[in-house]
Amino acid sequence: MNSRTRVQNVLTGQPVDRIPIHDAFWEDTLALWREQGLGDADPCDFFEMDFDAMYLDLSGRFEQKLLEQDDRLLTVQDRAGYVVRKFVGKSRSMDFLDHFTKSRDDWESLKKRMILDPDGSGEARLDDRSYFMHLEPYPTWDEALAKFERLRKRERFMLFHAYGPWEAAWRHRGLETLLLDVALSPDWVREMTETHVDLMIECLEHCIRLGAKPDGLFLADDFGHTGGLFLSPKSWREIFKPSYVRLSEFLHGNNISLWLHSCGNVRMLIPDLIDVGVDVLQPLQAAAGMDLSELIEQYDEKLAFFGNISASTMSGPIDILEEEIREKISLGRDRGGYIYHSDHSVPPEVSFERYQKIMRWVRRYGDCEKNR
Repeated sequence: MNSRTRVQNVLTGQPVDRIPIHDAFWEDTLALWREQGLGDADPCDFFEMDFDAMYLDLSGRFEQKLLEQDDRLLTVQDRAGYVVRKFVGKSRSMDFLDHFTKSRDDWESLKKRMILDPDGSGEARLDDRSYFMHLEPYPTWDEALAKFERLRKRERFMLFHAYGPWEAAWRHRGLETLLLDVALSPDWVREMTETHVDLMIECLEHCIRLGAKPDGLFLADDFGHTGGLFLSPKSWREIFKPSYVRLSEFLHGNNISLWLHSCGNVRMLIPDLIDVGVDVLQPLQAAAGMDLSELIEQYDEKLAFFGNISASTMSGPIDILEEEIREKISLGRDRGGYIYHSDHSVPPEVSFERYQKIMRWVRRYGDCEKNR
């Protein structure tokens, strides 16, 4: 069974040979692993994971440039409308220094940039490199299509990644300011949401016309933190739900599944996510109280789950780690609708040798044929 069929079968409740596998890794994790034996290999290739990815640029296409760098820190102006300072070569919390949208006039200026090809350059809004820290120029559409065709030949499940409307809005507006907007100017936040989803659908339509149709759309939209939601379910329904419904209808009408990455405890949103047509929820952050056994029991056959293996447990006592993997992977295998992933991404405290053990356990306990 190839990877693409394996994932499709999980989403449709059909038999699989094993649970699908994917993961995300911190920058410094990969740097360490390359010294510990990974070498120049792509970890997704090395561990025979089941997904390929391309990334939609749905930004206002501001000039992307490196503003400052030393041995420890770098500062970047991003095309999505913010300035950020981060550690060099490390995936850590970032310091957002500035955001473009400070007024309604700024927003009106940004809206004019949020079209498929604002300057006629032919620069694609699709690439096989992440939209985050994308300092090099984007390919042409022809070049992007060639990249898609090369990846498609690998017979993995193809996800297009994009910022969701909430994540995109706080990038150019600022998180604290946007939270105030939700309370004081919900119509404005709804307009930002609709504009973002308009561009997303327009880009996807263009990709489909070119012959670059993904299997799924993976939205990064962090509505939660460890204690709960950033906004109330009522506000989410009033501001975001209509656009999510519209996006879901477009995707499902084109046989594309909808995947949502939302960190934190988002339990209160799950009924609404199911209602709008989200197919897969990720990463099920264990530290925030998201528990796979409870979620499967409550939402079995309504939603597929992707993650929940605690990244902090990965670097802890080996017996506790194996027990967590055995319990959760066995549950996901037997109940169906589950894909392996850490509960966010793998930190450098997890050695290459340790992760190899994790993958052996995931395959052992996730083997549907041997565990019948």
